[in-house]
Amino acid sequence: MKKEFLENLFKDLEMEDNTKKSIIKSILDENGNDINNEKAKTEGIKNDLKVKNALIEDLNEKIKKAEGVDIEAIKKEEYEKGKSEGSKEVEDFKKTNALKSSVKGAKDFDLVFSKLDKEKIKYEKNDKGEYVVSGVDEQIKDVKEKYPFLFEEGNDGTDSGINLGGEHKQKTNDNDLKELEDAMGITEETKK
Repeated sequence: MKKEFLENLFKDLEMEDNTKKSIIKSILDENGNDINNEKAKTEGIKNDLKVKNALIEDLNEKIKKAEGVDIEAIKKEEYEKGKSEGSKEVEDFKKTNALKSSVKGAKDFDLVFSKLDKEKIKYEKNDKGEYVVSGVDEQIKDVKEKYPFLFEEGNDGTDSGINLGGEHKQKTNDNDLKELEDAMGITEETKK
């Protein structure tokens, strides 16, 4: 809205020029405020649109990059990776079991294992596909000499050398079970 337009509207009105000018100025000021508010809204919308366009371009770039990716190949690769890691874990488990069976009479296998030189231990598969351990026997003898308390007494025909007093003989499983039941207060009546 232009000032001349308003002046032409008010020229035929019977009123003082100062009053006309004051009314025209108020109308133009209000119109200017309305225009500035709309400009601010328009600028905000333009900025939002710029941000959204930049985001759309970024996503389109990512889509273009992803179009060349073979999802099935990735799935197959991850499957094979998981399978090989699982196979490795199974093989490690088999090796550990073979080693445990070659370390007889150990009270705490992990503690005895920590005393062994792992580089000297060799694993080979026999005809049945089971692991056979070598390089352990001599090390076990050394560990038994240095740490006899880590092994059950009499398992290799030697005494640990520790005298706890009294007679300590190997008990049968039935005797052990009976002592455990007695200690727990289990009687023939409570078993039923």
